[in-house]
Amino acid sequence: MEILLVRHGAASWDAATDMERVLTERGRDEVAAAGQWLRGNGWQPEQLWVSPYRRAQQSAEILNIWGAPQRNIACLTPDNRPDDLENLLATFTGQRLMLVGHNPLLSNAIAHWQGEPRSYWGLQTASMALLSGEVFASGCAELIWLRHYPNYSHNGR
Repeated sequence: MEILLVRHGAASWDAATDMERVLTERGRDEVAAAGQWLRGNGWQPEQLWVSPYRRAQQSAEILNIWGAPQRNIACLTPDNRPDDLENLLATFTGQRLMLVGHNPLLSNAIAHWQGEPRSYWGLQTASMALLSGEVFASGCAELIWLRHYPNYSHNGR
């Protein structure tokens, strides 16, 4: 199975709560570029699982150029732990899943699923990381590639 982790695009700080922050114009451009790169390279998810935070929802709307089914996942918020996702991931029966969320969760997930003791994968806004594994638990996945805006063709792994 492949899981593509995508951090939301750049967001405004002008909001009453962190959950209500919206994408900036730059953030929309970043995410659109990510979606175009994915389409051009033939990577298509069977489902998108998305944080309930507004900026992640907006990012998913832009990214989902395939019209794949989308689910809101409460544990895709910034301060959750990768362990919080693992039981839920075990229910996914497909081969390609996109998770749209936040740091530090996504950077921590990359480290955790590779069995690294701590995260050093500073995902920038609209960064993407593709992991592969039979199951997603500590030390059970491999980082295939890591891409950052604006140069998605460079593997930053």
